[in-house]
Amino acid sequence: MTANKKKALELAKRLWPYFFLALYLLVNGALIVNHENWRDEAQAWQIAKHLSLPGLFQQLKYEGHPCLWFLILLPFAKLGLPFAWMGFLSLLLMAAGAWLLLRKAPFCIPLKALLLFGSFFVYYYPVISRSYCLIPPLLAWLALLYPKRREQPLWYGTALALLTQTHIFMIGLSFLLSFFWLLELLWEWKKGRREKRNVLENGAGMGISLASALFLIWELAGSVGSNVGVDVHISSSLHSNLHRINVGTHWAINELLGMGLSDSAWKLWRLVIVLGMAALLFYAWKEALIYIGTVGIQFLMFTYVNLASPQKAMLLAHELIFILWIILENKKERRIEKWCWQTALALLALVCIQGHGSRILGDLSQAYSSSKGMADYIRTNISADTPVITTGDVYAEGAAAYLSEREIWYPVTESAVTFLVWDEKRSESISYEELLVRVKRQYPDAEEMYLLHGEGGNVQDVENYRSQMQEILRIDATAPNESTVLYYVKF
Repeated sequence: MTANKKKALELAKRLWPYFFLALYLLVNGALIVNHENWRDEAQAWQIAKHLSLPGLFQQLKYEGHPCLWFLILLPFAKLGLPFAWMGFLSLLLMAAGAWLLLRKAPFCIPLKALLLFGSFFVYYYPVISRSYCLIPPLLAWLALLYPKRREQPLWYGTALALLTQTHIFMIGLSFLLSFFWLLELLWEWKKGRREKRNVLENGAGMGISLASALFLIWELAGSVGSNVGVDVHISSSLHSNLHRINVGTHWAINELLGMGLSDSAWKLWRLVIVLGMAALLFYAWKEALIYIGTVGIQFLMFTYVNLASPQKAMLLAHELIFILWIILENKKERRIEKWCWQTALALLALVCIQGHGSRILGDLSQAYSSSKGMADYIRTNISADTPVITTGDVYAEGAAAYLSEREIWYPVTESAVTFLVWDEKRSESISYEELLVRVKRQYPDAEEMYLLHGEGGNVQDVENYRSQMQEILRIDATAPNESTVLYYVKF
């Protein structure tokens, strides 16, 4: 090989992570520009924007989510940054996780590229801006700390504490990592392998993780009773519970793969999962138990708390990446096994790319939410003196977040739409005639209004008055309950 070729090869080895990262930012940046933020994204942004810090923590019991994502959003929302910029914040966080994967993960370059540009890292976490974007970078950081956890316990405990505050579905992994860390420390202390100072440092690190867990209990205390969207109901029959767990798990795997598995295909996948877990136990029993326990807890949550969505289901894949990362980093000399596990992970990534590709491309060709289009139309075409009214705050929340300069008024609560409070008042409804009475009381000088209407609003008989309305704009969206129609009404 000539000297020039050697220099070119060395340059390529140094620069390929930068090239991959730049391409990653370009791909997801293009998707963000074409993405219409929807109500779940607006909810966190509006909470961070409109509530004080004490008010934010009071709201968490209705959210069922820990505080970290809200606290990160808070300064940006309070400073008045545009709601549309939210996606670039999540992309920045995901880019940190992508960089650690490219530079530090013990995977071959083709697998890193496959993971980075597959559905695990593209679109669902960096583009749909929610707290999930915190998880991959924190898992990558934990993977780097894991071999040094007893030498750098304060950093490791801090990483676990932050992971606990990302999402309710990460409690299992954080707890099991802390639990096995404690067992290791007790074993080494019993054998006299650790100095007293190191034991105290590890205890302090675990104390940080424990404090975060206790804080989470305080944050979400009362969520089951306060949040009408949470209905935990365990059947009295063992057979019924097992059936429900099977259905919840089946649904989760469907969402992970991006396809609907038939009953026969699901039986095959169950066998593959069981065999894979057994092989992982044989290969690295401790880390395998952590993963199996984590997945088991999440399957129970998918069954009894909240059905899986693509973002929730992909946590299973990110946790698998994390577990294989820490295992393969510790077993560098076992090349055949390392190749086998990387191949299995690559096959899973390929299946998911095939399943989710059409969904991702669909966001480019169709509106994900009507929020941005409606907000643009209202801003451009409707006078600030003309009230914009909505028959439901769920499908108006995204548009309200985009329209920071004016209000969308909701007659049921008799207030401007900001964020949703998922309490019992959400079941209240009014008639269209009552809507008109409240609007005229709120805007006594108005002679007309624009009415934003969608599916499942709290004004029950709107359809009976369609003849009195003029349809101005209709936007069909792919996200559930995000399609809306804008009507003009003359009083």
